[in-house]
Amino acid sequence: MKLKLIAATLLLTLSLTAVSCGGDTTTEHPDTTTADTAAVTEVQPIDVPTLAQTLAASCAFSEELMANNAYLENHLYGFAVDTCASYAAYVPAGITPEEVLVFEAKTEDDAKALQEKLTSYVDYQVAQYSDYAPGQVPKLDKPVIAVKGCTVVYVISEDNAAAAEVVKGLIG
Repeated sequence: MKLKLIAATLLLTLSLTAVSCGGDTTTEHPDTTTADTAAVTEVQPIDVPTLAQTLAASCAFSEELMANNAYLENHLYGFAVDTCASYAAYVPAGITPEEVLVFEAKTEDDAKALQEKLTSYVDYQVAQYSDYAPGQVPKLDKPVIAVKGCTVVYVISEDNAAAAEVVKGLIG
């Protein structure tokens, strides 16, 4: 598990470094009074597909997860595509609530709304799995729903505590 986490962290770091090296991120301030100009570094957005892939590879799941963005568009009730700049989903083929969902919301308010929808989604999943696969319900205890700025991460795995540590290591 630790080797996977290290490899995943390196992959994400390299990806984010490549994104941040893509262009000039300095801004000159025209109202400076000295010959020196101040530089401001822009915050680079999270690489959502890479983060989702890294989480799918780094956390413990009972079966392999597959990339499937249509799952969000067709299954996750109340998901508003227009509130996100980017999103990615990794879901199982079998009957398990395990999944990785990563969103880059357009605004922090949109991120908070997504967090609320995901919390309601967990309640929905508990009710559904209680009826047809009650052995899966414990996986929904203490789900990982993390928000940092406009980034929202949702993970249900075999070990949500370990998944929370992976998420914390990747997005802070």
